[in-house]
Amino acid sequence: MGRRTIIAILFAPFMLNLIASFLIYSMVPHNIWSLNPEEAMKELYVLIWSYQSLFMIAIQVSFGLALFTRTRVAYDLRRGDVLLIASLVLLAELLFFMENAIQPYGYEWFLDVIRRIPAWAKYMNFLVAPFTAGIFEEIIWRGFGIESLERFTSERKAVLVQAIAFALWHISPIHAIFVFFIGLAYGFAFVKRRSLAPLIIAHVLTDLMGFSVFIFA
Repeated sequence: MGRRTIIAILFAPFMLNLIASFLIYSMVPHNIWSLNPEEAMKELYVLIWSYQSLFMIAIQVSFGLALFTRTRVAYDLRRGDVLLIASLVLLAELLFFMENAIQPYGYEWFLDVIRRIPAWAKYMNFLVAPFTAGIFEEIIWRGFGIESLERFTSERKAVLVQAIAFALWHISPIHAIFVFFIGLAYGFAFVKRRSLAPLIIAHVLTDLMGFSVFIFA
C-alpha cells in the first residue's frame, strides 16, 4: 500500500463526515436560521447527536474492521499502563474542560438540547459510541495510521499526520483543535508503548465520562 493510499484512507472518514454534516445542516428549515438562529442551532445539534452520531459509529466500525487485519500491533497490558491510562484520561478531561469554557452557549442551552434528543440516541451515545470510538478510532489512526506511515516517513511526522486526520474527523472547528492535541498525546503514547490496549481503555473511559451527560444531565 502506497503513501498516498494510506493518507487517503486516514482522511476518508473526515470527508464522509463532512458530507454528512452538510446533509444534516440541510435538514434544518432555512427560515429558522433567519428568524431564530439560537433555535436553529439547537435543532442542528439534536440532529447531529442523533443521526450524525449514528453515521459516525457506522464509519468507525466499517473502517476499523477493514483495517484491523492490516495492523500488526500488540494489545497487551503491563503494570505501568495504569499510570499511562490515567494520564491520558486526565489530559483529555482537562482539554475538554478548557473547550467547554470557551463555548458560545451556556449549560442551560446545552441541557435544552439534551432534552430534545430522542431516547434511542441518548442511549446510543452513552452505551455504544464510547466503545466504537475507543476501539476502532485507535485501530484506524494509531494502529493502522502510524504503523503504515512510518514506512515512508519519520515517527514524528507519522504522529502529526494521524493527529490532523483524527482531529478533522470530529468536524467542529473548536472541538477539532482540542482533539488534535489528544491525537498527538495518544500518538506519542503509542510509539512509546506499541500497544493499543491502554489507549483503547483510556479512550473508552474518557468518552464514557463525557457521554454520560446524555443520560445523567
